[in-house]
Amino acid sequence: MLQNRLFLPGLLVLLLLLWGTWQIYAGWGLVTLDVRDTPLSKVLNTISRQGGIDIASNLNPTTPVTIQVKRLPPIEALDLVAARVEASWLLAFLGAPAPAAINSALDAFRVGGTTPGWTSYGGGGFSMVEPQSGAALDLRRVNWTPSAVGELPALLEEASQKTGVFLAAPADWKPATKAPKPGPIARAAPQLFRNAGGVAREVFLLRGRPSREDDDMGGGRGGPWIGSAPATASGQRGGGSMRAMGDPQQVAERIEAQIALLPADEQDQAREDFRTMRDFWQGVRDLPEEERRAKAREFFSRPEIAERMDDRRLAREAKMTPQQRVDRAKRYFERKQAAQSPSPRNP
Repeated sequence: MLQNRLFLPGLLVLLLLLWGTWQIYAGWGLVTLDVRDTPLSKVLNTISRQGGIDIASNLNPTTPVTIQVKRLPPIEALDLVAARVEASWLLAFLGAPAPAAINSALDAFRVGGTTPGWTSYGGGGFSMVEPQSGAALDLRRVNWTPSAVGELPALLEEASQKTGVFLAAPADWKPATKAPKPGPIARAAPQLFRNAGGVAREVFLLRGRPSREDDDMGGGRGGPWIGSAPATASGQRGGGSMRAMGDPQQVAERIEAQIALLPADEQDQAREDFRTMRDFWQGVRDLPEEERRAKAREFFSRPEIAERMDDRRLAREAKMTPQQRVDRAKRYFERKQAAQSPSPRNP
């Protein structure tokens, strides 16, 4: 009898220990935040520490952030913060012959400076497909199968074009190197830099969104990323127009590689959406500008296209505060009014 009375409490303690261990293990690498008007720098440090990711930002570190979330993947937590502070972010792999060069580039980025000695490749870092839930896509898992050979810049350009990931390296670093084995870019990119005799760093870059007048990823209200695109680079960010997105075959590989990250039941529709968009832009690319714009207005007004765009917009706006949604709607209305107002005649 005494043995039974001792056994039951001991079993209860063991079960509690196992439950506590499971709670810790289940939340490992996930982010929990409950902050109100907390400085951005502190919020980013928490995401970095809990989620195990490296984040560099050129925003004002005292920007207040209010968020309450529990056990989010770190990429989703970063995306939520970006929405709340009206910023944009991208996944970057930086490589250089030595760590000091990478540290120097990141230091310049954090204070809003430029890195003229660096070259960026592909203008990537952004996913071109999105889960229906509006969740951020983790491009670290996207696969890259190298085919380029020769110097490091050619392989970096191909990697970015085929995956959508942002890569950068010193402009004068052009060693001949071998390609890494096919696999997730989070493994392949660092291996490529090591094959070239250097070091690599995976980092998420957060900056203020560029103005609507920006022509590329290199400047504007949000300031630069790291490095500038080489003169031969053909790719740039653009989810709308299919022009100037790079080699069509590499674009198709990039889209397919990112679609593979979606839930299985969403992949077929994503492929169909890409084919529809690709066929449209290919059909109007040679038209005069005014005619192309008219065709685009007609295309995006189609009920099935407008519905999908609205779904994506609503999913994105769900990450904003109520006041942000009000302000966003107001700005949209003001732009529409300005576009419809007749331009003043010259005297």
